[in-house]
Amino acid sequence: MLQKYLVYIILWFLSQLLIEINCQETPYVLKKRNEHTATLIDNKLYILGGSSINEVGKDFFYIDFSVSFNIQNLILTDLSNINIIPSHFGAGSARGGANNDTLFICGGVGNISADKVELVYTFNTQSSSWTTPVTTGVIPILFDASIGIIDYNGKMYFWDGIGDIIAILDTKNLIWETRSSIGAPNIGLKSTATLLPDNKIIYMDSSSSSLIQVYIYDTVNDTWSTKITSGIVPPKRLGASAVLGLDGQRVIIYGGSITESVDSLYELNLINSEWRIPKTSGQTPASREYHRANVIGNYMVITFGMFYQPPENDILLLDISNVNEYIWTNEFNPFPSSIVNTSASVPSDSPSQSVTSHNSNIVGIIIGSLVAGALLSFVGSYLYRWNKNRNNKNESNLNNNQATNNNQAERINYYPGQEIIQPRSSSSNY
Repeated sequence: MLQKYLVYIILWFLSQLLIEINCQETPYVLKKRNEHTATLIDNKLYILGGSSINEVGKDFFYIDFSVSFNIQNLILTDLSNINIIPSHFGAGSARGGANNDTLFICGGVGNISADKVELVYTFNTQSSSWTTPVTTGVIPILFDASIGIIDYNGKMYFWDGIGDIIAILDTKNLIWETRSSIGAPNIGLKSTATLLPDNKIIYMDSSSSSLIQVYIYDTVNDTWSTKITSGIVPPKRLGASAVLGLDGQRVIIYGGSITESVDSLYELNLINSEWRIPKTSGQTPASREYHRANVIGNYMVITFGMFYQPPENDILLLDISNVNEYIWTNEFNPFPSSIVNTSASVPSDSPSQSVTSHNSNIVGIIIGSLVAGALLSFVGSYLYRWNKNRNNKNESNLNNNQATNNNQAERINYYPGQEIIQPRSSSSNY
């Protein structure tokens, strides 16, 4: 019985392997987009929606960051066929929920007459299914949800820079609440924001001529404060991105509309409020705006955006593990390494990028076929040996029974005149 279950398990594994190989045969081509969402959940970066010159996107896919890869040969999983969200751009997204494994999409502008899409959608990453959850509380109108920030307690904060309220969604309990933005500056739409280690949110003005002033919202005490910065202060940045450095002591901003400088990368020291242009190596990419940025492992990962020059790539990697020198690179490595990669990035000449190449498919199919063949050979050899052992065992039992009967016959002949009851044959019925 155990052998039968083992065979079933091996055959099921082979069928899954062949399905996986077949799914990877069709290449998926990345499309240009901006104002999309990019959310990291369990080493997978889920990218949804966005807009381009000709269309508003409904694409939905993820990139697996648990393995090493080169950005010019990305492998991703396309989930567009299960996407129920209307085409949109400018939505806010976050990882939240009771188990912190749910993708939340809030707000955004739809494809028809600039209507708002449904306010909240959730994607269960375990079952790969979308739902429209029922929320309670005062449901807000989100003019700009793209800079929604989620704190360490699972609460998502929306402030568009010009409104008179701050909208908050508790992603664990699906409850909306609002707070007054009294004391908040008028910094304009499409500003830049990121969460700090103490559950404060730093906002950077998109309407001012420079970022000499930054604004801090204390989510715990519901208060605002202003910081005056120094150093090499960046000019006005509309549609830039901001992430927290690996040491939690600096904010790195990238891109945005550039009017006074060609530099696209700046860093704000949170200890002394001083700006600087960090030293970098590798090939510096063309700047962009309305992109998205995430910290994944040792890297600032920048996805898509609107370009003023032809882009080198739709995905950019900046190794930020060494605060003394950041590295633009094409190679992502999920495991920390003591070897610093100083190789320059190689631009991509193609306007769109195939994320699974034909060669990769051939290699995958060959490897999968070899593995499947080896497993089939193992199963066949195992079944042969198992069947042979069973036949040998049956033959041995038959010989033993025959020897026993011969011995009994000899005993009857050896004791003449003594009554001996001969046992019934094992094949007879009682």
